[in-house]
Amino acid sequence: MSLLQSQNVSSKAPLWLYDLLLLGFCLGQMPRFLFEYFTTTKYKEDLRQRLGIYSPALRRQFRNLQPAAWIHAVSVGEVVAATPLIRELSARYPDFPLIISTVTRSGRQMVKKSLGPQGDQSIFLPFDFQWITERVMRLIQPRFLLLTETEIWPNLIHSAARHKAPIMLVNGRISSRSYQRYRLVRSWLRPVLDKIRVFGMQSDRDATRIISLGADPKRVFVTGNLKFDQAASRISPLEQESLAQGLRLSADAALLVAGSTHRGEEEVLIGIYRQLLSQFPNLALLIAPRYLPQAQAIEALCRQAGVYCERKSLLLQGQSLKPADSQKVGRLIILDTIGELSKMYSLATVVFVGGSLVPVGGHNLLEPATYGKPVLFGPYIDNFRQISELLKGCGAGFEVKSGQELKAKIEELLQDRAARDQAGRAAWRAVEENRGATGKTIDLIERYVIKPESKLVGYE
Repeated sequence: MSLLQSQNVSSKAPLWLYDLLLLGFCLGQMPRFLFEYFTTTKYKEDLRQRLGIYSPALRRQFRNLQPAAWIHAVSVGEVVAATPLIRELSARYPDFPLIISTVTRSGRQMVKKSLGPQGDQSIFLPFDFQWITERVMRLIQPRFLLLTETEIWPNLIHSAARHKAPIMLVNGRISSRSYQRYRLVRSWLRPVLDKIRVFGMQSDRDATRIISLGADPKRVFVTGNLKFDQAASRISPLEQESLAQGLRLSADAALLVAGSTHRGEEEVLIGIYRQLLSQFPNLALLIAPRYLPQAQAIEALCRQAGVYCERKSLLLQGQSLKPADSQKVGRLIILDTIGELSKMYSLATVVFVGGSLVPVGGHNLLEPATYGKPVLFGPYIDNFRQISELLKGCGAGFEVKSGQELKAKIEELLQDRAARDQAGRAAWRAVEENRGATGKTIDLIERYVIKPESKLVGYE
Protein backbone atom coordinates (compact mmCIF):
# COMPACT_ATOMS: atom_id res chain seq x y z
CA MET A 1 0.00 0.00 0.00
CA SER A 2 1.40 3.40 -1.04
CA LEU A 3 2.18 6.23 1.35
CA LEU A 4 -0.19 8.39 -0.72
CA GLN A 5 -3.13 6.01 -0.47
CA SER A 6 -6.17 5.44 1.60
CA GLN A 7 -7.10 7.01 4.90
CA ASN A 8 -7.93 3.52 6.16
CA VAL A 9 -4.25 2.79 6.80
CA SER A 10 -3.44 6.21 8.16
CA SER A 11 -3.01 5.29 11.78
CA LYS A 12 0.03 3.12 11.37
CA ALA A 13 1.58 2.14 8.03
CA PRO A 14 1.94 5.63 6.52
CA LEU A 15 3.64 6.86 9.68
CA TRP A 16 6.18 4.05 9.45
CA LEU A 17 6.76 4.94 5.82
CA TYR A 18 7.07 8.59 6.81
CA ASP A 19 9.63 7.57 9.44
CA LEU A 20 11.61 5.66 6.83
CA LEU A 21 11.57 8.63 4.44
CA LEU A 22 12.59 10.95 7.25
CA LEU A 23 15.37 8.56 8.26
CA GLY A 24 16.61 8.46 4.66
CA PHE A 25 16.69 12.24 4.58
CA CYS A 26 18.61 12.36 7.87
CA LEU A 27 21.14 9.82 6.64
CA GLY A 28 21.64 11.90 3.52
CA GLN A 29 22.38 14.94 5.69
CA MET A 30 24.62 13.00 8.10
CA PRO A 31 28.04 13.93 6.61
CA ARG A 32 27.28 17.65 6.87
CA PHE A 33 25.75 17.19 10.32
CA LEU A 34 28.79 15.32 11.65
CA PHE A 35 31.15 17.92 10.22
CA GLU A 36 29.26 20.76 11.88
CA TYR A 37 28.79 18.79 15.10
CA PHE A 38 32.52 18.25 15.59
CA THR A 39 33.73 21.60 14.24
CA THR A 40 31.13 23.98 15.75
CA THR A 41 28.83 24.21 18.76
CA LYS A 42 25.76 24.47 16.53
CA TYR A 43 24.16 21.15 17.48
CA LYS A 44 25.78 20.17 20.77
CA GLU A 45 23.39 22.12 22.98
CA ASP A 46 20.12 20.95 21.51
CA LEU A 47 20.79 17.44 20.15
CA ARG A 48 19.80 15.60 23.33
CA GLN A 49 16.52 17.49 23.56
CA ARG A 50 15.81 16.89 19.86
CA LEU A 51 16.20 13.17 20.64
CA GLY A 52 13.76 13.47 23.56
CA ILE A 53 16.47 13.07 26.19
CA TYR A 54 16.16 15.56 29.05
CA SER A 55 18.11 16.31 32.19
CA PRO A 56 16.68 15.17 35.55
CA ALA A 57 15.95 18.81 36.41
CA LEU A 58 13.93 19.33 33.22
CA ARG A 59 12.05 16.07 33.74
CA ARG A 60 11.10 17.26 37.23
CA GLN A 61 9.98 20.54 35.71
CA PHE A 62 7.73 18.67 33.28
CA ARG A 63 6.14 16.78 36.19
CA ASN A 64 5.57 20.01 38.12
CA LEU A 65 3.99 21.72 35.10
CA GLN A 66 1.55 18.94 34.21
CA PRO A 67 -0.78 19.42 32.51
CA ALA A 68 0.94 22.19 30.56
CA ALA A 69 -0.18 24.00 27.45
CA TRP A 70 2.40 23.26 24.72
CA ILE A 71 2.95 26.00 22.13
CA HIS A 72 5.30 25.45 19.20
CA ALA A 73 6.83 28.34 17.22
CA VAL A 74 9.61 27.41 14.82
CA SER A 75 11.92 30.44 15.02
CA VAL A 76 12.26 34.14 15.82
CA GLY A 77 9.47 35.44 13.58
CA GLU A 78 6.92 32.93 14.82
CA VAL A 79 7.91 33.53 18.45
CA VAL A 80 7.52 37.30 18.06
CA ALA A 81 4.12 36.86 16.38
CA ALA A 82 2.90 34.44 19.06
CA THR A 83 4.13 36.50 22.03
CA PRO A 84 0.94 38.62 22.45
CA LEU A 85 -1.14 35.44 22.24
CA ILE A 86 1.02 33.71 24.85
CA ARG A 87 0.81 36.70 27.19
CA GLU A 88 -2.95 37.00 26.82
CA LEU A 89 -3.42 33.26 27.37
CA SER A 90 -1.31 33.44 30.52
CA ALA A 91 -3.25 36.45 31.79
CA ARG A 92 -6.60 34.73 31.31
CA TYR A 93 -5.46 31.34 32.56
CA PRO A 94 -2.65 31.86 35.08
CA ASP A 95 -3.09 28.26 36.27
CA PHE A 96 -2.07 26.95 32.82
CA PRO A 97 1.69 26.36 32.83
CA LEU A 98 3.23 26.84 29.38
CA ILE A 99 5.92 24.92 27.55
CA ILE A 100 7.18 26.61 24.40
CA SER A 101 9.18 24.72 21.78
CA THR A 102 11.24 26.05 18.89
CA VAL A 103 13.36 24.53 16.14
CA THR A 104 16.16 27.11 16.12
CA ARG A 105 18.47 28.35 18.84
CA SER A 106 17.73 31.94 17.91
CA GLY A 107 14.04 31.19 18.36
CA ARG A 108 14.69 29.83 21.82
CA GLN A 109 16.74 32.89 22.72
CA MET A 110 13.84 35.06 21.58
CA VAL A 111 11.45 33.09 23.79
CA LYS A 112 13.60 33.86 26.82
CA LYS A 113 14.00 37.50 25.81
CA SER A 114 10.31 38.12 25.05
CA LEU A 115 8.64 36.18 27.83
CA GLY A 116 10.93 36.63 30.82
CA PRO A 117 10.56 33.86 33.44
CA GLN A 118 8.10 31.98 31.22
CA GLY A 119 10.88 31.69 28.66
CA ASP A 120 12.71 29.33 30.99
CA GLN A 121 10.01 26.77 30.18
CA SER A 122 11.24 26.32 26.63
CA ILE A 123 12.58 23.28 24.79
CA PHE A 124 13.75 22.33 21.33
CA LEU A 125 11.14 20.57 19.21
CA PRO A 126 11.88 16.83 19.18
CA PHE A 127 12.74 15.14 15.91
CA ASP A 128 9.52 13.93 14.29
CA PHE A 129 10.07 10.19 14.72
CA GLN A 130 7.32 8.16 16.38
CA TRP A 131 9.53 6.74 19.12
CA ILE A 132 10.72 10.24 20.03
CA THR A 133 7.37 12.05 19.90
CA GLU A 134 5.71 9.31 21.96
CA ARG A 135 8.43 9.56 24.61
CA VAL A 136 8.17 13.35 24.82
CA MET A 137 4.37 13.29 24.90
CA ARG A 138 4.44 10.87 27.84
CA LEU A 139 6.85 13.16 29.69
CA ILE A 140 4.99 16.41 29.07
CA GLN A 141 1.38 15.16 28.97
CA PRO A 142 0.14 18.46 27.52
CA ARG A 143 -3.30 19.89 28.19
CA PHE A 144 -3.37 20.94 24.53
CA LEU A 145 -0.96 21.63 21.66
CA LEU A 146 -0.84 24.84 19.61
CA LEU A 147 1.16 24.73 16.36
CA THR A 148 1.97 28.00 14.60
CA GLU A 149 1.77 28.84 10.89
CA THR A 150 2.78 25.82 8.76
CA GLU A 151 4.21 23.55 11.46
CA ILE A 152 2.48 20.31 10.45
CA TRP A 153 4.53 17.48 11.98
CA PRO A 154 2.71 14.15 11.39
CA ASN A 155 4.16 12.07 14.23
CA LEU A 156 3.91 14.89 16.78
CA ILE A 157 0.27 15.41 15.78
CA HIS A 158 -0.56 11.71 15.96
CA SER A 159 1.17 11.37 19.34
CA ALA A 160 -0.73 14.34 20.76
CA ALA A 161 -4.00 12.88 19.49
CA ARG A 162 -3.21 9.49 21.02
CA HIS A 163 -2.59 11.23 24.35
CA LYS A 164 -5.93 13.06 23.99
CA ALA A 165 -4.40 16.52 23.76
CA PRO A 166 -6.55 18.77 21.51
CA ILE A 167 -4.50 20.33 18.69
CA MET A 168 -4.96 23.71 17.04
CA LEU A 169 -3.11 25.32 14.13
CA VAL A 170 -2.62 28.96 15.12
CA ASN A 171 -1.98 31.81 12.68
CA GLY A 172 -2.05 29.20 9.94
CA ARG A 173 -0.84 29.94 6.45
CA ILE A 174 -0.09 27.87 3.38
CA SER A 175 2.32 29.54 0.95
CA SER A 176 2.09 28.76 -2.75
CA ARG A 177 5.31 26.72 -2.56
CA SER A 178 4.07 24.70 0.45
CA TYR A 179 0.68 24.25 -1.16
CA GLN A 180 2.16 22.70 -4.29
CA ARG A 181 4.22 20.30 -2.17
CA TYR A 182 1.33 19.34 0.11
CA ARG A 183 -0.89 18.64 -2.89
CA LEU A 184 1.48 15.88 -3.95
CA VAL A 185 0.76 14.00 -0.69
CA ARG A 186 -2.81 15.18 -0.15
CA SER A 187 -4.34 11.72 0.35
CA TRP A 188 -1.70 10.96 3.00
CA LEU A 189 -1.98 14.42 4.59
CA ARG A 190 -5.74 14.23 5.10
CA PRO A 191 -5.64 11.79 8.05
CA VAL A 192 -2.99 13.98 9.67
CA LEU A 193 -5.24 17.03 9.34
CA ASP A 194 -8.13 15.00 10.76
CA LYS A 195 -6.24 14.92 14.07
CA ILE A 196 -6.21 18.74 14.30
CA ARG A 197 -9.32 20.00 16.06
CA VAL A 198 -9.22 23.64 14.95
CA PHE A 199 -7.50 25.58 12.18
CA GLY A 200 -7.13 29.32 12.80
CA MET A 201 -6.01 30.58 9.39
CA GLN A 202 -4.64 33.99 8.47
CA SER A 203 -6.79 34.62 5.39
CA ASP A 204 -9.55 33.25 3.18
CA ARG A 205 -6.87 32.05 0.75
CA ASP A 206 -5.15 30.06 3.51
CA ALA A 207 -8.50 28.67 4.68
CA THR A 208 -9.43 27.57 1.16
CA ARG A 209 -6.07 25.91 0.69
CA ILE A 210 -6.13 23.94 3.94
CA ILE A 211 -9.68 22.75 3.12
CA SER A 212 -8.59 21.63 -0.35
CA LEU A 213 -5.80 19.62 1.31
CA GLY A 214 -8.33 17.71 3.40
CA ALA A 215 -9.24 19.77 6.47
CA ASP A 216 -12.88 19.58 7.54
CA PRO A 217 -14.46 22.98 6.71
CA LYS A 218 -16.30 22.96 10.04
CA ARG A 219 -12.93 23.09 11.79
CA VAL A 220 -11.51 25.97 9.74
CA PHE A 221 -11.78 29.62 10.84
CA VAL A 222 -10.26 32.86 9.56
CA THR A 223 -8.71 34.77 12.46
CA GLY A 224 -6.43 37.23 10.67
CA ASN A 225 -2.69 37.52 11.12
CA LEU A 226 -1.20 37.62 14.63
CA LYS A 227 1.67 39.68 13.27
CA PHE A 228 -0.66 42.71 13.14
CA ASP A 229 -0.84 42.49 16.94
CA GLN A 230 2.78 41.79 17.69
CA ALA A 231 3.96 45.36 18.25
CA ALA A 232 0.96 47.17 19.71
CA SER A 233 3.24 49.33 21.85
CA ARG A 234 5.56 51.65 19.92
CA ILE A 235 8.81 52.56 21.57
CA SER A 236 9.08 55.95 23.23
CA PRO A 237 11.01 58.91 21.78
CA LEU A 238 13.47 58.52 24.66
CA GLU A 239 14.16 54.91 23.70
CA GLN A 240 14.52 55.89 20.05
CA GLU A 241 17.05 58.53 21.03
CA SER A 242 18.97 55.96 23.06
CA LEU A 243 19.00 53.55 20.10
CA ALA A 244 20.26 56.26 17.76
CA GLN A 245 23.02 57.15 20.20
CA GLY A 246 23.96 53.49 20.48
CA LEU A 247 24.36 53.36 16.71
CA ARG A 248 26.19 56.72 16.76
CA LEU A 249 23.76 58.24 14.30
CA SER A 250 23.97 62.02 14.01
CA ALA A 251 20.80 64.12 14.19
CA ASP A 252 20.89 64.89 10.46
CA ALA A 253 21.60 61.31 9.33
CA ALA A 254 19.18 59.40 7.12
CA LEU A 255 19.03 55.62 7.70
CA LEU A 256 18.19 52.93 5.18
CA VAL A 257 17.33 49.71 7.03
CA ALA A 258 17.47 46.45 5.09
CA GLY A 259 15.88 43.72 7.22
CA SER A 260 16.14 39.94 6.97
CA THR A 261 18.38 39.97 3.91
CA HIS A 262 19.68 36.90 2.08
CA ARG A 263 22.68 36.13 -0.11
CA GLY A 264 22.29 37.84 -3.45
CA GLU A 265 20.62 40.84 -1.85
CA GLU A 266 23.46 42.24 0.27
CA GLU A 267 25.75 42.89 -2.70
CA VAL A 268 22.88 44.66 -4.51
CA LEU A 269 22.19 46.82 -1.47
CA ILE A 270 25.85 47.72 -0.97
CA GLY A 271 26.13 48.71 -4.64
CA ILE A 272 22.99 50.85 -4.39
CA TYR A 273 24.25 52.44 -1.18
CA ARG A 274 27.57 53.39 -2.70
CA GLN A 275 25.79 55.05 -5.63
CA LEU A 276 23.41 56.97 -3.35
CA LEU A 277 26.22 58.39 -1.21
CA SER A 278 27.17 60.97 -3.82
CA GLN A 279 23.68 62.46 -3.56
CA PHE A 280 23.00 61.71 0.13
CA PRO A 281 26.34 61.91 1.98
CA ASN A 282 24.63 61.63 5.39
CA LEU A 283 22.93 58.35 4.49
CA ALA A 284 23.78 55.30 6.62
CA LEU A 285 22.82 51.72 5.79
CA LEU A 286 21.92 49.08 8.37
CA ILE A 287 21.80 45.50 7.07
CA ALA A 288 20.20 42.83 9.23
CA PRO A 289 21.00 39.46 7.63
CA ARG A 290 18.41 36.75 8.12
CA TYR A 291 21.18 34.40 9.24
CA LEU A 292 23.83 35.87 11.52
CA PRO A 293 26.78 33.87 10.08
CA GLN A 294 26.25 35.90 6.89
CA ALA A 295 27.73 38.93 8.71
CA GLN A 296 31.25 37.83 7.80
CA ALA A 297 30.36 37.62 4.11
CA ILE A 298 28.81 41.10 4.25
CA GLU A 299 32.05 42.45 5.72
CA ALA A 300 33.95 40.95 2.78
CA LEU A 301 31.54 42.54 0.31
CA CYS A 302 32.06 45.92 1.99
CA ARG A 303 35.84 45.59 1.72
CA GLN A 304 35.52 44.83 -1.98
CA ALA A 305 33.24 47.84 -2.51
CA GLY A 306 35.36 50.22 -0.44
CA VAL A 307 32.48 50.84 1.99
CA TYR A 308 33.19 51.31 5.69
CA CYS A 309 31.27 48.81 7.84
CA GLU A 310 31.02 47.88 11.49
CA ARG A 311 29.13 45.32 13.52
CA LYS A 312 26.44 46.31 16.00
CA SER A 313 27.91 43.97 18.61
CA LEU A 314 31.24 45.83 18.47
CA LEU A 315 29.51 49.19 18.65
CA LEU A 316 27.95 48.08 21.92
CA GLN A 317 31.43 47.30 23.25
CA GLY A 318 32.89 50.58 22.01
CA GLN A 319 35.36 48.69 19.80
CA SER A 320 34.31 49.99 16.39
CA LEU A 321 35.44 53.43 15.25
CA LYS A 322 36.23 54.62 11.73
CA PRO A 323 39.91 55.62 11.48
CA ALA A 324 40.44 59.28 10.59
CA ASP A 325 42.58 58.31 7.58
CA SER A 326 40.18 55.66 6.26
CA GLN A 327 39.69 55.80 2.48
CA LYS A 328 36.45 53.85 2.72
CA VAL A 329 33.17 55.67 2.11
CA GLY A 330 29.88 55.83 3.95
CA ARG A 331 28.82 53.94 7.04
CA LEU A 332 27.27 50.50 6.95
CA ILE A 333 26.15 48.82 10.17
CA ILE A 334 25.67 45.04 10.29
CA LEU A 335 23.03 44.02 12.83
CA ASP A 336 24.63 40.87 14.24
CA THR A 337 22.53 40.67 17.41
CA ILE A 338 19.24 38.82 17.94
CA GLY A 339 15.82 40.36 18.52
CA GLU A 340 16.64 43.99 17.75
CA LEU A 341 15.51 44.40 14.15
CA SER A 342 12.00 45.58 15.01
CA LYS A 343 13.31 48.46 17.11
CA MET A 344 15.84 49.38 14.44
CA TYR A 345 12.96 49.90 12.03
CA SER A 346 11.80 52.74 14.30
CA LEU A 347 14.96 54.69 13.37
CA ALA A 348 14.62 54.13 9.63
CA THR A 349 14.00 56.75 7.00
CA VAL A 350 13.24 54.06 4.41
CA VAL A 351 12.95 50.28 4.86
CA PHE A 352 13.64 47.38 2.51
CA VAL A 353 12.49 43.92 3.62
CA GLY A 354 14.66 41.10 2.32
CA GLY A 355 14.11 37.58 1.11
CA SER A 356 12.13 39.26 -1.68
CA LEU A 357 14.67 40.18 -4.39
CA VAL A 358 15.72 36.52 -4.35
CA PRO A 359 13.23 33.61 -4.50
CA VAL A 360 12.78 33.05 -0.76
CA GLY A 361 9.23 34.30 -0.25
CA GLY A 362 9.83 37.47 1.76
CA HIS A 363 9.76 38.31 5.44
CA ASN A 364 7.73 40.35 7.90
CA LEU A 365 6.45 43.55 6.30
CA LEU A 366 4.41 44.54 9.32
CA GLU A 367 7.21 45.40 11.71
CA PRO A 368 8.35 48.48 9.75
CA ALA A 369 4.72 49.35 8.91
CA THR A 370 3.91 49.40 12.62
CA TYR A 371 6.48 52.16 13.08
CA GLY A 372 4.97 54.18 10.24
CA LYS A 373 7.72 53.58 7.67
CA PRO A 374 7.44 53.27 3.89
CA VAL A 375 8.15 49.62 3.07
CA LEU A 376 9.98 48.41 -0.05
CA PHE A 377 10.19 44.78 -1.14
CA GLY A 378 10.97 42.67 -4.17
CA PRO A 379 8.69 40.46 -6.31
CA TYR A 380 9.29 37.23 -4.31
CA ILE A 381 6.90 38.04 -1.48
CA ASP A 382 4.55 35.04 -1.51
CA ASN A 383 4.87 34.41 2.24
CA PHE A 384 3.35 37.85 2.83
CA ARG A 385 1.36 38.29 -0.38
CA GLN A 386 -1.85 39.40 1.31
CA ILE A 387 -0.02 41.92 3.48
CA SER A 388 2.01 43.21 0.52
CA GLU A 389 -1.20 43.81 -1.44
CA LEU A 390 -2.70 45.62 1.54
CA LEU A 391 0.32 47.92 1.89
CA LYS A 392 0.53 48.56 -1.86
CA GLY A 393 -3.18 49.29 -2.00
CA CYS A 394 -3.01 52.03 0.61
CA GLY A 395 0.20 53.58 -0.70
CA ALA A 396 2.40 52.33 2.14
CA GLY A 397 4.30 49.55 0.35
CA PHE A 398 6.25 49.55 -2.89
CA GLU A 399 7.16 46.45 -4.90
CA VAL A 400 10.34 46.71 -6.97
CA LYS A 401 11.35 44.21 -9.62
CA SER A 402 15.12 44.74 -9.60
CA GLY A 403 18.05 46.45 -7.94
CA GLN A 404 17.71 49.32 -10.39
CA GLU A 405 14.06 49.85 -9.42
CA LEU A 406 14.98 49.58 -5.74
CA LYS A 407 17.61 52.31 -6.09
CA ALA A 408 15.19 54.59 -7.93
CA LYS A 409 12.47 54.17 -5.29
CA ILE A 410 14.85 54.73 -2.38
CA GLU A 411 16.17 57.85 -4.10
CA GLU A 412 12.64 59.12 -4.70
CA LEU A 413 11.61 58.65 -1.07
CA LEU A 414 14.80 60.19 0.32
CA GLN A 415 14.20 63.27 -1.82
CA ASP A 416 10.49 63.69 -1.01
CA ARG A 417 9.79 63.93 2.71
CA ALA A 418 6.07 64.64 2.16
CA ALA A 419 5.64 61.43 0.14
CA ARG A 420 7.65 59.53 2.74
CA ASP A 421 5.50 60.80 5.61
CA GLN A 422 2.28 60.09 3.72
CA ALA A 423 3.36 56.50 3.05
CA GLY A 424 4.37 56.09 6.69
CA ARG A 425 1.00 57.29 7.96
CA ALA A 426 -0.78 54.93 5.57
CA ALA A 427 1.36 52.03 6.83
CA TRP A 428 0.50 52.75 10.44
CA ARG A 429 -3.24 53.03 9.69
CA ALA A 430 -3.17 49.72 7.78
CA VAL A 431 -1.74 47.94 10.81
CA GLU A 432 -4.14 49.58 13.25
CA GLU A 433 -7.19 48.74 11.17
CA ASN A 434 -6.27 45.05 10.97
CA ARG A 435 -5.46 44.29 14.58
CA GLY A 436 -7.54 41.78 16.51
CA ALA A 437 -6.25 38.33 15.51
CA THR A 438 -5.09 37.63 19.07
CA GLY A 439 -8.59 38.06 20.48
CA LYS A 440 -10.16 35.90 17.76
CA THR A 441 -7.56 33.18 18.32
CA ILE A 442 -8.04 33.20 22.09
CA ASP A 443 -11.79 32.91 21.53
CA LEU A 444 -11.28 29.78 19.40
CA ILE A 445 -8.92 28.29 21.99
CA GLU A 446 -11.48 28.87 24.74
CA ARG A 447 -14.43 27.51 22.76
CA TYR A 448 -12.89 24.54 20.99
CA VAL A 449 -9.59 23.60 22.65
CA ILE A 450 -10.05 24.25 26.35
CA LYS A 451 -13.64 23.01 25.93
CA PRO A 452 -13.18 20.46 23.14
CA GLU A 453 -16.76 19.19 23.42
CA SER A 454 -18.13 22.43 21.88
CA LYS A 455 -19.79 22.05 18.47
CA LEU A 456 -17.63 23.26 15.58
CA VAL A 457 -19.20 25.74 13.15
CA GLY A 458 -16.35 26.97 11.01
CA TYR A 459 -15.73 27.80 7.38
CA GLU A 460 -18.81 26.63 5.48
